Amino acid sequence: SLLVLMLIASCSKVKTPALAPEPIQLDSTLVAPISELNVPVYFPVQEMENMANEKLANKIIEAHLSINQKEDSLHLSVSRFQPIVLEYDGDRGITYKLPIQIDGVVDAKVVGIKVRNKEPIRAKVIITMFSDLYLDDNWMLAPQTELKDIKWVEEPKLKVAGLNINLKSPIENILMNNKDKIVEKLDESAKNVIKIREAIEKLWVDIQKPIRINKKVVPVWLKAEATDIDGKLFARSKDTLMIKAKISASLYTVMDSAAAIKPVGPLPKLKRNIEEEPGLEAYGLVTLPFFVVNQVLSQATDTMHFTFQNHSVKIKSTEMYGVQDGIALRVSLQGDVKANVFLKGTLGFDSAGRKLVIENFGFDVDSEQTLISAANWLVHDEIIERIQPYLSISLENVFDILPALINKGIEEGKIGSKIDIHFTEWDLSIYQHLITKDNIQIIASVKGRADVELQKGLFNKKKKKAI
Repeated sequence: SLLVLMLIASCSKVKTPALAPEPIQLDSTLVAPISELNVPVYFPVQEMENMANEKLANKIIEAHLSINQKEDSLHLSVSRFQPIVLEYDGDRGITYKLPIQIDGVVDAKVVGIKVRNKEPIRAKVIITMFSDLYLDDNWMLAPQTELKDIKWVEEPKLKVAGLNINLKSPIENILMNNKDKIVEKLDESAKNVIKIREAIEKLWVDIQKPIRINKKVVPVWLKAEATDIDGKLFARSKDTLMIKAKISASLYTVMDSAAAIKPVGPLPKLKRNIEEEPGLEAYGLVTLPFFVVNQVLSQATDTMHFTFQNHSVKIKSTEMYGVQDGIALRVSLQGDVKANVFLKGTLGFDSAGRKLVIENFGFDVDSEQTLISAANWLVHDEIIERIQPYLSISLENVFDILPALINKGIEEGKIGSKIDIHFTEWDLSIYQHLITKDNIQIIASVKGRADVELQKGLFNKKKKKAI
């Protein structure tokens, strides 16, 4: 439980006797190291192929073009007759096989006679193109595409005045002369299909939204304040395009989400400096104000009452505070024993239970003597046993919420549940802690592997105008 993480209600006023351990006067704040999330972002090639076919309009080029230096001309309409086929080389290159159909009307002079074919010329060809992929500084996919090959499936023939005229050579020249137009259409289609900037920008904004990490009376949020984000294309496999992304952020807990909301800066430019293995190295600053701890601690202990040898003792109030060498807890007893007694302990970490605990917990020497003189029948160990369970702070939820911090924020955005994040091999520990006059500060460290996959829902299926 995040128990003490949200502890709340104020404590009763009790005169503190001279034997009280001296409260610490330290007033300082820990600064957590920057957290880094390194994740691969996967784009399935099959999904890219499906969307390329959706986005690349049937009609690719329509133009009135000159065949030769005479007045002969050809009005061409170039469209797809089969789906585009994509082949990814597993590194940075994608080969497109674009099956196109060419319909054309010829205006020409044959033996001095002006002719125009009644039935459009029809031809089919498979154009092979290769794109060298990279990301520009603004996180946009910037393919560099070149036309590699033209394979004729059906050659264009025109029958005029009983003569068969093969237009393969002039049309091939037209295609080569207009290859930039075809390349531009393909590259624009790729940018529309693989919306890398849109996905990264949503992640940049949404990861910085406070996410509530408890269901207690006192709300607590985990806040990520992103400082940088970077990415780079990496080799993966022939069925998946992969981008490694690295997010740097400061993580900390807050009691008031509104106070934690700050304007999010613009998406930083791409630097391409990623070399790390996929994973998470996070440092979260958890601040536990004593007034919050004491409020809930009081709720738990103010109903405690003990019966020993027909004697009755009740805990009237409790108060936790920091001392030079750890934590002190004042316990005010009433009933057959009326006394303020003090327990002391040090902070430790239970790695198995993933929680902060107060160790070496026991009565202060002066308090022990006070209790002995007040009532030798009082069983001191039972008081300690009853209070001890409330002196542990679970940190597991703080870092178990990290996937939700990323996923939940994204789910509230436009791209919905279209990103899957998987974290494995968690390693949680206490990096540093500090006890001050006002609070307990803990920097918890977590390390693990992380994978991100953009699912097919990321690709916008809305109908758009033909390009």
